[in-house]
Amino acid sequence: MAMDSVPTSIDPVPAAPIASPTADPFRVLGIVGFVLSFFAVANVVGLVLSLVALIRSARAGYRNRFALAGTIISAIGVLTTIIVVAVLVSTLVGAAQTCAQLGTGVHVVGSATYTCTPTSFYVHYGS
Repeated sequence: MAMDSVPTSIDPVPAAPIASPTADPFRVLGIVGFVLSFFAVANVVGLVLSLVALIRSARAGYRNRFALAGTIISAIGVLTTIIVVAVLVSTLVGAAQTCAQLGTGVHVVGSATYTCTPTSFYVHYGS
């Protein structure tokens, strides 16, 4: 075999793709905020991160749809949590005040049966 048959050029291995300098620098923050928006205990954190990513992306000239979706979902989650907590607190306070007025024991008021002790209460509605 002659030396002439050996290939003289070797195909270079393509380098790993480098992140485009035009990519939104706050996209990852928007994704994190979006993911956190689905967890009830992390709604507020998801809302803050999504808002930060949305505002900073807009200032950099990008549309961050993950941040927008995270902001909307987190805002709905936070408002729902506030409403549920408000209803629960008002219901518990009302039941506690009724037990404080009625005293210790089992009392029937309308269709509700209140079981009141010095340290707790239980309310059962219906028959």
